[in-house]
Amino acid sequence: MKAQIRTIGAAVLAAALLAGGLCLAVHAQSLLNESGQATLADAYGTATGPEALTVNWSVVENGSDIYTYSYTIQNPPGDVLLGSGGSPTLSPEIVDAFSVGFDTTAAGAYVAGSQAGGTSDQNNGVNGLFWYFAAVNPGSSSPALTFESYLAPGLGNANAQDGNPPSPWASDPNGQQVPVPLTLIVPDSTPTIVLLAAILLAILLFRFAIFKRT
Repeated sequence: MKAQIRTIGAAVLAAALLAGGLCLAVHAQSLLNESGQATLADAYGTATGPEALTVNWSVVENGSDIYTYSYTIQNPPGDVLLGSGGSPTLSPEIVDAFSVGFDTTAAGAYVAGSQAGGTSDQNNGVNGLFWYFAAVNPGSSSPALTFESYLAPGLGNANAQDGNPPSPWASDPNGQQVPVPLTLIVPDSTPTIVLLAAILLAILLFRFAIFKRT
């Protein structure tokens, strides 16, 4: 789809250049390279303090139009197990699993076999991707959990887990979302509509150029 749209765009631009005698400087599209941090709220709805986890994320695009998504989970110092009602115990809390929610079956959403970084992982289809990794103690971070996609980022929910409260930690409802591939449901006729619109635009540009000459 991306290649088709770019081909159509190039055809329209070529028509405009040939018909109107325009002289334009075409600049290469800059590649995406973004990073940031999101906070996941604990099971009791708290999104601040030593019980909340943070996720350092990045999305980097390469020259082949592939986006690499990366997440590193930080377990802050002071994170402890919580009992009934959220009362702390003396035991430190670990985190050992992470998932992001998006439809991996959508066209271009997930590059097969690209998921990496954990001790084991799983593609859950319409529910996203899951990683399991060695236990991360308070004051430590997980390895970078990565995958590749042909789609640019939007925002989606993330979830981190262990077997004890304050697990799970989540984007929804009190935490922050993380970048995931932006998947859209589009009608099957969309490529045809785009093509017809591009052809019409090329014709209009051509007629405008001829009119100017006369």
